[in-house]
Amino acid sequence: MTRLKIAFVGSGGASRGLAHLGVLKACEELGIAPEIFVGASAGAMVSATYGQDIPLDVLLDGYRLPWRRRHTGPRLDVSAFLGMPSLRDLADPGYLLSGLFSIDKLERYLAKHLPINDFRALPRSIFVTAVDLDSGQRTIFGPGYEDSVPVSQAVAASCCVPGIFRPYRIGERYFLDGEVARTVSADVAVAAGADVVIISNSYRPEEHTSDRRAIARRGAPSVLRQALNILVTEKERRDVELLSRLYPNITFLDVAPDIGGFSDFNRFSARPLILRGYRTGLRVLAKAKERGVFEDRALSRGTLN
Repeated sequence: MTRLKIAFVGSGGASRGLAHLGVLKACEELGIAPEIFVGASAGAMVSATYGQDIPLDVLLDGYRLPWRRRHTGPRLDVSAFLGMPSLRDLADPGYLLSGLFSIDKLERYLAKHLPINDFRALPRSIFVTAVDLDSGQRTIFGPGYEDSVPVSQAVAASCCVPGIFRPYRIGERYFLDGEVARTVSADVAVAAGADVVIISNSYRPEEHTSDRRAIARRGAPSVLRQALNILVTEKERRDVELLSRLYPNITFLDVAPDIGGFSDFNRFSARPLILRGYRTGLRVLAKAKERGVFEDRALSRGTLN
């Protein structure tokens, strides 16, 4: 029998990426332990922290009410993201106008709080994706790829939402959010040897019910958010369908909680976002476990799909 390698792949979604923590909570309760982590944007943040043994309760603690907190771990609130321009930025007007904020503050915060800031020294395989702005190509940071870049810099590059943040500079190259190229990079998990790939997707479109006001009547932000969710989810679905055909012996589990109605930038919705991720994760993963998806297999790359 061969021990299965399980991967966790997290999408972006800004504050909606908090649902990833709920999915990981479901993994813990079911005894499912990923050893490969892949992420873009919010998924990169979760992969880089939880993937190197920062306890889930410490990560969740940052979103509890101040008087209910039990830990002194990282607190990734809005203030950790919104940095002021440096003197170097001010001397380059074209670059200064390429985004509203600098993401350098987030990089410094992560460099201070991550237990390990070197991909080559991590206890598990962690991969972070970004997009090289000038070449237009996806860049993968992690073991076997670009692993000399500090983890904090890779995550900062991956979180660089176009327009909101100025492209993040590493050396002489500039990077944007990894989702600009791909919503989820499940292919990276496959290349790392995963037998089961858990995809946590925070872009599931809102499902309108008859007892609620139509999305079209809620204003432009709601319409644009729903349109983006549909577009990104369809792109993710096609990527996974292609991978499933190319690798029929690998199991892909799509965990997509119903959080399409939540704003990308409302961290005060942390509790419902985490709960929805947890409930959906528990349902999907428990069903997969009943089917024997997580049982050791006789073949090296698995036989269930």
